[in-house]
Amino acid sequence: MHIEKIGRSINFQLRNIALLKFSADSRYNNIVSPFTRLYLITKGTGQLVLDSKKYELTAGHMYLVPSFAPCSYFFHKDLAHYYIHFSMEMPSGLTPYNLYSISKQVKATALDEVLFQRCVELNPGSELPHHDPNVYQSKPWVNKQMRFNSMGHYLETTGIIRQLFSRFISDELNTDISQLTNHNMQVILKYIQENIANEIHVIKLAEIACLSKDHFTRLFKSITGLPPSEFIILKRIEKAKLLLLTTDYPLDEIITQTGFKTSAYFCRIFKQWTSYTPMAFRKNRE
Repeated sequence: MHIEKIGRSINFQLRNIALLKFSADSRYNNIVSPFTRLYLITKGTGQLVLDSKKYELTAGHMYLVPSFAPCSYFFHKDLAHYYIHFSMEMPSGLTPYNLYSISKQVKATALDEVLFQRCVELNPGSELPHHDPNVYQSKPWVNKQMRFNSMGHYLETTGIIRQLFSRFISDELNTDISQLTNHNMQVILKYIQENIANEIHVIKLAEIACLSKDHFTRLFKSITGLPPSEFIILKRIEKAKLLLLTTDYPLDEIITQTGFKTSAYFCRIFKQWTSYTPMAFRKNRE
């Protein structure tokens, strides 16, 4: 039953979709986006570098680039592909990437291509005004919310995205998902998400779970793969990444919204977790 609850809790939001053809070789390096990218190659070849692994882009295959995952890609002349950009949100602040083993490349079926075609038909005019991520990620329209003209339009579009994304989910789990419904864990994860700008004490989280601090820490790590203190830092870093990529907020405002105490501490932790300074990370969008 927990699988159904988690599935229903995932909110998929379409950002952009189109069929794109390249008339010349195109290379994009060190791209980091706040949304997930899903590609179906229909013609031509290219390369994708993701998680220090190189994938050959070939017709008849789909590729998934998770949100905030640094990547580089090279599209050869005449390559054609469908792309869908979408975000996923859960009330707990987790994403399927925290819960499941996710493949990055799968062989496409005939149905997959039909689903892409249908989603493009449903959402005309949803292509990016410019296909270079170094350009569009610095523009305000990258944050534009999709507007649906009917409930049927919304249900069919999000249903297609769910179906396509499901093709990348492995049966292997990264975490003990069954525990999410026990010990108030979803309440705790939501509490962390809603209080990310404030100081969060592990002892307070343990009290919510009605457990000792040590027992809670072991249980939390078994579910998320991280001790509570590191998980809180991860969520602060994710929020900081989002603000750096999608806003022009000064560093002080980002520090306030993410709960880091000082600029020096924020910069040190951010570089420790991302290998970039905050300003260098922001420059990736320019």
